Amino acid sequence: MIPASRFPAALLALCVISSLGWAGPKPSSDPNTPEGRLLAKVQAESDLTKRLFLLELFPELFPSSPSVEYVLGEMQARYHQAGKLDKAMAAGANLLVRNPNSLEAACLNWRIAADMKDAALTTVWMSQAGSIAERVLKTPDPEMSKSTVECGTNARQAIEFDAYKNAITAKNPADRIKLLEEFLKNHPQTQHAGDIEITLFLAYREQGDSAKALAAAEKLVAHNDTREDAMLLVAESYFKSGKDPNRVVTLSRKAIERLNSAEKPDGVTASDWARTKTAELTQANYMIGSVNFQAEKWDVADQAFRAALPNLTDPRFRAEVLNSLGWANYKLKNVSDAIKFYIDCTNIPGPFQLAASKTLNTITAEYRIK
Repeated sequence: MIPASRFPAALLALCVISSLGWAGPKPSSDPNTPEGRLLAKVQAESDLTKRLFLLELFPELFPSSPSVEYVLGEMQARYHQAGKLDKAMAAGANLLVRNPNSLEAACLNWRIAADMKDAALTTVWMSQAGSIAERVLKTPDPEMSKSTVECGTNARQAIEFDAYKNAITAKNPADRIKLLEEFLKNHPQTQHAGDIEITLFLAYREQGDSAKALAAAEKLVAHNDTREDAMLLVAESYFKSGKDPNRVVTLSRKAIERLNSAEKPDGVTASDWARTKTAELTQANYMIGSVNFQAEKWDVADQAFRAALPNLTDPRFRAEVLNSLGWANYKLKNVSDAIKFYIDCTNIPGPFQLAASKTLNTITAEYRIK
């Protein structure tokens, strides 16, 4: 849970409700009754200390009066004005016992808790204000003040933010996925939807759920061009299945463009970022080269394979690319380069070694090179 001290200052600033006159419309009462006379005396008293004394008397003398709610609101606001924060909070809590939908009382207690610099109480009253706002702001009272509506709205946003942070920072990927899915169910219109898509993609990948990671990546790349890892995952899936080669090339090129301009992500060391970037660039160029080689677009295949070659450490892939580069350059009539690539390929034991040797002999014979 995020400490209350880290809530944006604007949230607390917007939940300020003026102490003076906060308690709402003055209740109507018969001035000829003891209750009415005391209430009139309270309202006429300008001295804060004396007014508070009279306010304290009212619920003791007239506990069943419908005016008690107004009096408790006045006590909460006036104690807050006087700096007697414990008593102000107690008055607000008592008011909420009588009226659980008093957003005004919950908001002012949130403000009071913040003034007390009590992080735990601030969290409690923020949650209380948000819960009440969830109920009452669906059909708000037209007489509710603008500051109260703003406070309730911000309390709801703060609760949403708190739930979002709890979900997105869960260490276990399974917990993270579960909490984020619950969060989306409870907050379908959240402003964090984009970040959650990315986090779910990463969590599924971390969990090793390749099918869900791919589905999340597909959803992501449909409208987000900032995740080269998602682009490459989708491109690789199409590449391996032999489907839609144009999409493979498009996504791979987008990933390369992104990688060439992207800055190191926060929380990643420079060396790790360099390794990741190199590996992803190599993967993208390899797929572009392979697709264009199959399409006999020799110049594009040559360019992509040349870019991938320096970072291919797996002997099988290196031999494959060298063999393909040899043939592409032969077709492009770059004979010296073709021979060089084929010679390098023949030095790598494996399935391409013999084929490269035979092609090399054919080329040297064709061009009468000894």
